[in-house]
Order: sequence, then structure tokens, then C-alpha cells
Amino acid sequence: MGNIFNKSNKSGPRFRTVVPNHVVGPDIPVKNKNHPNCDYRSNRIKTTKYSALTFLPKNLFEQFHRFANLYFILVVALNWVPQVQAFGKEIAMIPVIFVLAVTAVKDAFEDFRRYKSDRKINHHTCRRYSSADGRYVKSEWMDVHAGDFVHLACDEIIPADILLLHSSDPLGICHLETSNLDGETNLKQRQIVHGLKYEGSKFAVSKFKYSVECELPNAEIYKFNGYIKLETGEKVSLNKDNLLLRGCTIKNTDFVEGIVLYAGHETKAMLNNRNPRYKRSKLERRINRDVIYCVILLLFLCLFCAIASGIWLSNFEDSTVVLFIPFESLEWYNPYFQAFVVFFTYIIIFQTVIPLPLYVSVEIVKLGQVYFINNDIELYYEPMDKRIECRALNITEDLGQIEYIFSDKTGTLTENQMEFKTCTIGGTDYPHTPEYDEDDFSDTGSRYSLANISRTSSVMENLKLEPGLEREISRMCLRSLNSVNLDLPDTSSPNSQRIQEFFLLMAICNTVVVTHHAHEDLMDDSGSILEGNYKGKNRSQDDLDKLSRTGDPPQKKPPLINLPDTPVTRKGVLPPLNPRDIGTPPTGKRSNGHANIGNVPPITFSSSYDFERNRDFVISTPSEGSIAGSSYISDGSQQSRYEAESPDELALVRAACTYGCRLVKRSIEKVRVWLPGEGEVEFEVLEVLQFDSTRKRMSVITRNPNNKELVMFTKGADTAVLGVLHRKFKEDKDLHRMVKETEKHILNYAMQGLRTLCMAKKVLSRVEYEEWKVRFNEASAAMEDREEKILQVTCEIEKDLDLLGATGIEDKLQEGVPETIDKLRKAGIKVWVLTGDKQETAIQVAYSSKLIGQKDQVLIINANDLTCTKDLLEHHLQQIERDTSGPTESSPLGRKQEYTLVIDGRTLAYALADKLEDTFLKLAQKCTSVVCCRSTPIQKGSVVKLVRDKLNKLTLAIGDGANDVSMIQVADIGIGISGQEGMQAVMASDFAISRFMFLQRLLLVHGHWCYCRLARFSSFMFYKSLGIEFTMLWFQLYSGYSGSLQFNSLFLLFIHVLFTAFPPVVNGIFDKDLMPETLLRFPEVYKMGIEDKQYTRFSFFIALLDSIYQSIILYWVAHFAYESEQVGIWEFGTTQMVALILIILFTGAIDTYSWIWPQWLTMILSFVFFWLFAIVCHAIWFTFDHPANPYWVMQNTLVKPIHVITVVIITVLSLLPRFVIRIFQRTVFPDDIVKAQLWEKSQHTRRDSVHSVDTQDTGDIISDQEARRNGQQSAETDIRIRNCGTTKTSTTIA
Repeated sequence: MGNIFNKSNKSGPRFRTVVPNHVVGPDIPVKNKNHPNCDYRSNRIKTTKYSALTFLPKNLFEQFHRFANLYFILVVALNWVPQVQAFGKEIAMIPVIFVLAVTAVKDAFEDFRRYKSDRKINHHTCRRYSSADGRYVKSEWMDVHAGDFVHLACDEIIPADILLLHSSDPLGICHLETSNLDGETNLKQRQIVHGLKYEGSKFAVSKFKYSVECELPNAEIYKFNGYIKLETGEKVSLNKDNLLLRGCTIKNTDFVEGIVLYAGHETKAMLNNRNPRYKRSKLERRINRDVIYCVILLLFLCLFCAIASGIWLSNFEDSTVVLFIPFESLEWYNPYFQAFVVFFTYIIIFQTVIPLPLYVSVEIVKLGQVYFINNDIELYYEPMDKRIECRALNITEDLGQIEYIFSDKTGTLTENQMEFKTCTIGGTDYPHTPEYDEDDFSDTGSRYSLANISRTSSVMENLKLEPGLEREISRMCLRSLNSVNLDLPDTSSPNSQRIQEFFLLMAICNTVVVTHHAHEDLMDDSGSILEGNYKGKNRSQDDLDKLSRTGDPPQKKPPLINLPDTPVTRKGVLPPLNPRDIGTPPTGKRSNGHANIGNVPPITFSSSYDFERNRDFVISTPSEGSIAGSSYISDGSQQSRYEAESPDELALVRAACTYGCRLVKRSIEKVRVWLPGEGEVEFEVLEVLQFDSTRKRMSVITRNPNNKELVMFTKGADTAVLGVLHRKFKEDKDLHRMVKETEKHILNYAMQGLRTLCMAKKVLSRVEYEEWKVRFNEASAAMEDREEKILQVTCEIEKDLDLLGATGIEDKLQEGVPETIDKLRKAGIKVWVLTGDKQETAIQVAYSSKLIGQKDQVLIINANDLTCTKDLLEHHLQQIERDTSGPTESSPLGRKQEYTLVIDGRTLAYALADKLEDTFLKLAQKCTSVVCCRSTPIQKGSVVKLVRDKLNKLTLAIGDGANDVSMIQVADIGIGISGQEGMQAVMASDFAISRFMFLQRLLLVHGHWCYCRLARFSSFMFYKSLGIEFTMLWFQLYSGYSGSLQFNSLFLLFIHVLFTAFPPVVNGIFDKDLMPETLLRFPEVYKMGIEDKQYTRFSFFIALLDSIYQSIILYWVAHFAYESEQVGIWEFGTTQMVALILIILFTGAIDTYSWIWPQWLTMILSFVFFWLFAIVCHAIWFTFDHPANPYWVMQNTLVKPIHVITVVIITVLSLLPRFVIRIFQRTVFPDDIVKAQLWEKSQHTRRDSVHSVDTQDTGDIISDQEARRNGQQSAETDIRIRNCGTTKTSTTIA
């Protein structure tokens, strides 16, 4: 997300100045040109495209950008030229106007919805400071401007981007929930601007008179730079932690105040707001290609008829003998001139060779399909109250043709709900999970699969505590944490201090927020102070802060958590809190085989949803897993809630709390913890170095309250921590052995599918820290390249670390993932996993999720240079070619060996080089699955782009985090998972789902339906547009190529937009060739979409041949039937039109698989409407056609038997070939759809039959599983239908 203003501001200013509006005074309006903030946008938003005045011209302008609409407008204009007029010029515009009107109504409806949403948002209210009133007043959001001060209370939505200047918290912090901006429900911490000076040292709006220099509006929601210049010339730097973004919600804070810097469309939220992306589907591109064929056919027909007209006229030497063709003068008789004029006449006549309603009908069909996808109850996830969201409305059919899926792992295949499972400290492994038997293998063949662990391991509340750790932590106190060796009693383990520091790190090296009470603001919505026990207008701001913060008189303080200050040893685990235990002091008695640590409160955990439902802190049933921002701690009198930005952090804090090292309170400068051997202690936090994707570490610098020692605790990825250890860990044998043991344990954790984090510390001298702090402050205050400078300074102190240990955290596999991947692979889809995790972890997750089959051969490629990568790629490629050339031990005869490629990030970087990308792609094509480990976001996007462009295959990328945005945007279809990592992936996606398992229904069911429906719909639209044109062509043979027609022009204009328009649209929305259960049971059916069998390059020509055949039958049968009859041109044409309408409707009926009432209704009503229209039209004395008049023609035609006989014969003969072909396709040459339909039909028959096993009356279906039970081996799903007699049909879906 870059600065969208960069292009226009490269040579202009990079910063702008915001002046407080109360300084300017109330006499000068904000929009006055003399006001310093007059050039900035107001907070009023407008996302609509049109207004009442601009709708018609702007909408028509947009519609005329479409080639088809522009073409038909030119045809209508041609019809107004008298010399080339073919239809009545008054009615020739009706079809075009109808299509434009339908599109305009759709656009107006969508824009009206945006208008209502804008109006609702603009009329939200907040409290804005009024300099005229000298206090906060109630104002609507749209009246807020840059420079205004705003007062916000807890749970209030932020109306604009606001610089935080004052908070009810004594330490100047507040917390935000950013779910409306990025979807993350975890709380983010923000802090006031420190370093500002006020009169009396107390903040008040009237005392703030500084101007704010800030960067120009941009879309970078995680970046902000600026400064406030004081009277002394000193600059107070501003960063993203000082900015409250529009759309976020204030949490865990009574109230905050700040100045608006960006309003309305200049806010970061609005700059990131975009409409659904427009993409062209594969089927749409093919339709556009076939439209070009229609243009070529149109030019050919017009040119042919024009030349024939000239030849026909040249046979007459005297113009006066040319019947029925009047000429204005003798010069007009020139055959060449007439051929030129007639060419344009035929463009009007044959205009519908290019199907006018095709594009608008396709849009309507897709909207209907999207509606039913959005409302599919099977794609609704109740725990999160989320359904599927279709953000791209025009690529639904691509869902049925996906060949490659690229998936993230964490949060996509897994839950992203972490549970602490094991740890290693000082080279000693402390397992917390049950032991595995040697023969304990999972269904996937993986001994240490996640599926195995999930079955045998317990939830966090029942964590199996390790006795050695439990004993050491029970003696944990400040003296035992000193870096010097102390002679402490009961210190039996040389690893004791390291263990205690390890768990202290788990408790404090994080951004977890602890809250204890509900928050309220004493200022009401109108800006008035609520009167309670303290009345009067002269209450000090400090008293107001205290009163609104605590709800008690200012002299009272909120109670602290009283915990024992003596160590208590206990065994077992902490039991979950029962609702009836609320208010009952916990005891140390053992309950249900468990025990508490003296008065340490029991722990219960609940989701954010439960918290919102239970505002009075009533605990419901504990939920499994660690959900970021979702844990409660109760001591009977009050309750604490943990809010974490990362589920990993919450899992670690929970684990430390379970062992007794409990995080009690956190602020910017302090962190309070309860130590089992000391009680409640408070550490000073000097600096928090946040985690970033470059360092892959997080550090906290603290001061020990006992000896004032400065200690930096660091946690991060194993590669990021082990690479910056002190050199003594290489020189000292014992320390070196400890590192090797730790690496061995980390590898073992990864083999179990666990996520690993390394823990380390560093003791800092005061001089070292102060010198570093100066450099860090300079980097933080830098106006340019601030992030790069901070990164450099941070890395300077994060080195020479002392290793403490590492943790193993389980990220559970999502429900239904193995089954989903298994079905996707059977459907012919190749699944690639692109993850940043360790290779061993990724491989085990691949086994658990059935991405790697039990008998698949895994090819692992790890290389350190380009040459080695090339050699490995070529070696494995040759190995596969040898295996496929003949049977080997690894590939026995009769079974195709399948391969899975595993490649790490460094090797992938070499493989994506120009010289090796073709070799890498060739090898990957021969593998059923590919796993890319340690891959960066850029590499993910590069891999997807390589497959998309080089192989020209439809790709789908699915992920849940910001690191997946690159590949989601590159893929043909991007799917975002709305999970624990926020909504950045969702905002960049085309479809959003809440669970990976929904992918199988989205692709195998809805994707198949959408593709097949639109494929048949497109072919049908071309067929019915061409049929009538060829019928008119045959008539030209007998009309001297004059452009005369046998059809009433009203029929020609309405046949495609009224008479036959609705049945194909309804079929395109509702028709189902197979039921959802069948499509999920036989995923092989999906291969028809991948192989593009429903709409091939020959589909247009098949429709062309069909229309030519039917037009021949239609014209010549009627021609010979009326040859001996005295019949007028309109009666002859009316008979053909009636037959044509029936042929089109019955052709659509033959290709319909399922019949429901909308299909029956539209089909019947279409013909009835045409019939009644013809009767009414011919009963009125008017005509747009010359020289004849169609008055009473329909009535006269219907009473003649020859009309009925001719219509029946034409209809039967026209439909007979298609009907016969469909019978052959279902009996002799069945495809996968037909085979599945036969199975489906037999299942219905079996259910309807009383004796389903009686093969004399009904068919008996034996599935692949039944066949195996009967001793018959089959590699694929077989459907065998046994019938009575000697005839046996065997159907196999391959």
C-alpha cells in the first residue's frame, strides 16, 4: 500500500501543517480561504458514483465504453438514414434502450445502496470541541474537520485519523480494536504524545496551541511520521503509536482526546477502501473471441448479399421494370451504388448476429449465482458468525476451472490458535505431551502428525505440568533472578536460574494487555458532564480524569490484586473456573484430582465474542485453544482479561501463568508479575522493541527492582536468535553442546508439527544502554528513512545474546482440511503450500493434511548456490523420467508413482532465477503437490505468477494474513480467510471464507455449477442469435437481395429481449446437472472444467452448424408447405416465427438438467406472451413495415390447419438431431457428468424401491468401497450398474 499521492507530489511538499481550529477562532469558518486548514478535506464521505443530475449522462458514457453497446447505437443511427432503413426507425431503438435501461437500473440500485451507507456514516455523532462554547458539543461526523479536537469514550468508533494527546489512563495509553480497519480483534496499544508542555502541566484543549507537521495523506496504515515544534525550537517526533485511525474502536480506556489530522477521504481507512476488482474470466475471454467470429460472419453475410444485390440488379437494363423497388432518380439505379447502400441495410438486418443481450444477460446470471453462493448455509461458519463474501462479481465461472491452488499454512490450513506443548531450557528437554508408542501411526502414515497430537493431547487448562519445572518455578523470586551466582537455599539444579528467567521472559516479553474493570466516561453524548456524587462546575480536570477512570471519588484508588507473598508448592494443574465459583475465594484444596497454588486464582479462557456477550464478567464454558485477546483470570473479587496481538504470545503467557508466573498488569513503563517465591513485583520497562518480519525477533529491556540490573529479554524465530548468540557459545564446549542440544530439540518439535520460538537474554550495562538509547531516539525522530534507521539501531543491541531455550507451540489443523485437500487432489487440482515455517514443520503438516499421500515419494531440495540448485532439479527430473519409463521398486506396475516436491526459501530464490525457472516448473508439473518452506511474501507472489504466466493455467491463492496479499493479488482468483490474522488478505481477495474446508464446496459444487451453467448459456445465446439470421438469409434468395423481410419488425426486435430472453437466464441461475452431495462424492467430475470440456474452441462452430441446420428446416419446410397456397408474406413469416420461438424454447429445454417451477413458468409464459403479443399487435391497425400491412394476420393464420401442421413438422425435424445426439451421449458415449447422473438416478430408485436389492426391478450400485470388500481392487471410484438380462453396463468416473 503505497502513497497514492506520490505521483502528484514528487516535486511538491512532503508534509503539511495542521493548525488547531480553536486557535484560529470561531469567526473564521474552516472553509474560508483565510483559514490555514481550508485546503483539507472535511470528514464527509461520498462513495457514490452519480448524483441526480449526473446519473444519466455519466452512466450512458460508461455504457458506451462497451464495444457491443456502441455497435448497436451505430446500427440504430444507420436505421435513421432513409436509403438504408430496414426497420421502422421508431421501434429499432427499443431493444438497445431496453438493454441500456436494465444496466442503468442495476447501476442505480448499487449506487443508491452506497448512498444510504454514506448517509448513515455521515450522520454518526461524536463530541467535537467548540471554541465558541468553550466545551465539547455533539456534532455529526461530516461536520468534523482537520484541526478539530474530538473526545471519545470506551467502545466509541473513531470518526477520523486523530493524533492522541490525552488519555484517561495515568500513563497516557489507550487501546484500540482495529477489526473495522484490518479485521484484527486483538487490541493494539497507543500512547499520547510525550514531551509537550502545558501551562500548569495539565492538558486542556485551550492550552494546546502547537501546529502539527505531518506527512501527506497516504494509505500506509502501519506508518506515520510527523513532529510538533515547540516554542524552544525542539521537535517532538510523532509515530504510528500516536495516531488513532478512523474506523477503529476505543477499548479498555475511559476516554481519550486528540486533534484531527486527516478527515474523510484523506483518512488511511478511506484511502485503503476499494471496490471489488474487475477481472475477466477465462470463459469471458473465449466469449469475446467468439464475438469476433460473429463480426467476421456479419461482414461476410452483408458483403455476400450486397454483391448478390448488385448482380441481381445488373440483369435489368430498364429500371422501370424492377418491381417493388422504387428509385428516387435514375442515378440511383447504378448497381454498384445500390450494392454499397444495401451493404449497410444488411448490417441493420443481420445486426443480431452479434448477440445484443449477451453481455447484460451474463451479468444478470452472474449476479444470481453470486446471490446463491452468498446465501449458501453450508458456507456459513456459526462460531464466527461469518458467511462467504463474493467481492469479485464477474469471475464465478473461473471457480470451476481451477487447476492450481496456492495455500498458506498458518491460519489457513491450521487454526492459528496456539497451545503450549513443550519446551527446552538450557539444552534439557521438558516434554508436556504424552509419549507415543512405536506403532502409533496416524492415518496419514506420519508418526508425529498434528492429527495424532490433537487426539492425545489436552487443552491448555489441563496442561500436563513437568515436575522439574514446577519445582524450580515454585522457588522463583527476585534474588534467584540475579545474574550473579547467589547461595540460595533449596537450589538443587544448576539450570534453576535459566528456568526461572525463561518463564519470566514468557510472561513479560510480549504486548499482552491486562484489564480489570469496566470503563465509563462521565461526559454524555452532548458533551455535558454527568452529575453524580460530585456536583459543580469547578471540578478540576485531574479530578475528572480520576472520577471517570475509576467511578469512585478521586481520593480512592482501585483495589489491587492481593496475592500471597509466600511460595506454595503444588502439583497437578489449574482446574477451569466454573460459573458458580465466581465470588468464592479459591482454596488450595485438591479438586477432581487437581490443585491450586494457594490463593492463585483459577484461569478460564473465552472468546472475544463471549466477552462482548458477558459485559458483567459472567464466565461461560471455557473454549479450547488460545485465541488472541481471549483469556480471563478471576480471583473472586474481580476479573482480569488478557488481550494479545498474537496467539503465540497469549499461549506463552497462559503457559507461564499455569506454572504460577502470572502477568498481573502492564503499562508503557511498568510490568507487574506475580512470582511464586516472591509475590507481586513490578519491573520497569525501559524499551519495547516490537517484532518485525525483517528481524523476526521481539525484545523487552527491563530493570530488576531488586538490584537495578538492566536485562534485555528476546524471543523470535530460531534462525533469528541462534545467529546472534554470544561467541562464547561457540568457544565454550558446554555452552556449545547446549546450543546443539537445543537445535536438536527444535528439530524434534518441528518434526511433531509444532511452531518453535527461541528465548534469549542479555545483561546490559548502564553506559551501554544509555549510549544505545541516544542513537535509538535519534533514529525514532528521523523524518526520512525512519524505519530503516530504527531497524539498524535495534540490531546493534540485539546481539551477543545468552541462550535460554525454546518452546514448541501447537497450531491445530483446521477441521476438514485433510478431507478437503484429498478431494481437491482427486478433482485434478494441484495444491501447493507456500509457508514461512520450518521445513520439518511444513512436511509434517503436509502429511497430516493429506497433501502428501502415504505412498508419495518426497523430493527435498535444499541448496546453497545456483549450481547446486540446478544439479538437484535436473537429478530429480531425470529420476522421475526413469521411474515413469518403466516399472521400478518405487513405482510398481499398475500404479502410477506420485511425487511431492519440498523446497526451502533459499533454494526457491535460485529456482526462480531466469535460468532455472523453466526447469523448476517442469519438475513441479510432474509432482502432485509442492511445499515451499521459509518463503517470503515476494517469493509467494513470484511462484504464483510463474505458474500463471508460463503454464497459462487458472490459479487460486488462499491465505489469511498480510504476508499472503502478494500471491492473492497475483492469482486469477484470490481467496482470503477471515481468521486470527486480520482482514488484509480478505480486503485484497475476490472471495472471502472463514474456513479452508469451505473451499471444496465453493469449487467442486458452486464452481462446477457456475462454469457449466455459463458455458451452456453462452453457447445457447450464440445459437439463438444465429438461427433467425440464416432464416432471413434464405428468404433473400427470393427477394432479389433487396433487404425485404418476411417477419414483422416488432418480432425481430423483441425476439431476443422479450420472447426468448428469460428462460436461458433462469436456467443459468437455477439449473443443476448434479446435486451437491454427488459432486462432493465424485470430485473427479470437476476435471471437466479443468479440461474445458463444456465450452471448447469448437462450441461456437457447433452452435453455428446447429443454427444453419435448423434455419434450413425452418425456411424450406414452410416454403414448400405454402408453395401451392395463396398466402401473404406476413402469414408466411408468422408461421416461421411461431415455429422459431418453439424451437428455441424446446432446445433450451433439452439442455436443461433439473426442472423447478421458475424454469417451467418462464418457458410457458414466454411462449404465451409472444402469442398474445402477436394477436394484439395484428389486431391494431398500424405498421412500421412496407409495402404490406400485418393487420389481422395472426388471427387468420391460426385458423388454418396448414399453419399448425407446418409448425409441428418444423419443430420436430429441427429438434430431432439434438435429441438423438443427447441420447447417444447418455448411452453410448457418457461423460463424467452423465455417469454421475446415472448413479444419482439409481440412488433415487433404490430409495424409492421397497426391495432395493432386487436386481430384477432396480439397478444395484456398488461403490468403490463395496467393491474392495468383495475382494475387487480398484484404483479409482467405480460405479457398476447391474441390470437384468444379459446386458451389463459398467460406468467409471475416472
